[in-house]
Amino acid sequence: MLPVAFGFAPLHIPTFFYLDLIARGVFRPGGEYRNEGVSIVIPCHNEEAVIANTIKSILEDQGLNKEIIVVDDASTDRTFEIASSFKDVRVIRKESSPVGKWKALNVGVEAARNSIVCVMDADSRPEPNSIQRLIPYLRDPRVCAACGIVKVRNFDENWITRLVAIEFAVANYLQEKKSMIRNYLPWMPGTITVLRKDLAKFPPSLVEDAELSGQLGEKGFDIVIDVGAVATELAPTTFRAYLRQRSRWARGGWALLKYYRNRRRLLNTLLNFFEKTQPVFAIGSWILFAYGLLVKWYILDFVLTNLWILSSATLTWLYLHSVRTFRFDVRRSALLGYFFLASILYLLVWFRSLFPLRGWQKTVREKDYG
Repeated sequence: MLPVAFGFAPLHIPTFFYLDLIARGVFRPGGEYRNEGVSIVIPCHNEEAVIANTIKSILEDQGLNKEIIVVDDASTDRTFEIASSFKDVRVIRKESSPVGKWKALNVGVEAARNSIVCVMDADSRPEPNSIQRLIPYLRDPRVCAACGIVKVRNFDENWITRLVAIEFAVANYLQEKKSMIRNYLPWMPGTITVLRKDLAKFPPSLVEDAELSGQLGEKGFDIVIDVGAVATELAPTTFRAYLRQRSRWARGGWALLKYYRNRRRLLNTLLNFFEKTQPVFAIGSWILFAYGLLVKWYILDFVLTNLWILSSATLTWLYLHSVRTFRFDVRRSALLGYFFLASILYLLVWFRSLFPLRGWQKTVREKDYG
């Protein structure tokens, strides 16, 4: 879950980095697709509800020179049978119990015949020509991966899916801005990412795509975000599933703090640190606020209040601009509710992330949408 939502804090330190991202950024020109071959790897574990539509959406893109590899990671439902029913799809079945998505991805990448791979989730649906837009970026030797943005396919299902849609809109905007500035590094999304096969070695992690981003970033590689390349996915539809997914992301995110050695990306390192530890600074700022009132040191309260106003105004603008940029129709009252509701949810997720998780911890998808 994106920590920009921690709106109750009198001091929200990531705000200053977001202001830097908003103020700067240079677009990286793309290129023309030249019929390069790409291997699309889709890891699956019990995805019978969505895998057929995902495969169909990829097969419909006739202008893409592709092979599709589905890795069935010991599913107990009909995932293997459904994927195998498509004649132009290679299905690899892992019989042993699943140890994590990262392992399934590596199995698929190793089996790929092309030097370019595209990793996607089982519920991903790329829009036409999205993968073709990403491949030309890899001609730059500094670029290890090119990624699209993620939109929520079932955004109008309930308040949880609408909340996730807002989160993704904000994340898409910040990720794009990060990819424009050499001092920052966006994280590769598992929904639609194209990368060179020789670099696609996913580490054991709950957030294997972000961890690989950190590893490659430390080696000096760049990651490009193209907002014209779009894939949709399903958001959790229950509160329990939402907390489970976000807790996995947050727990895995702690490991990203070890990627700090590339001095050119010091700003990204600091932003990552303050995003992960923001609740500590938020609680500390409230203690300082109360202390200022107690000892009548009002200058401290004056400073904290103005910083809170700056943070609130910046985040509100960020939410409004993001949903407009990605054409997500939402009421301003919903954004205001998100501002405070997500603050509470982020705090719950943050505390849960302090404790270990095991296995895939995947989101259960019982039906498809759209």
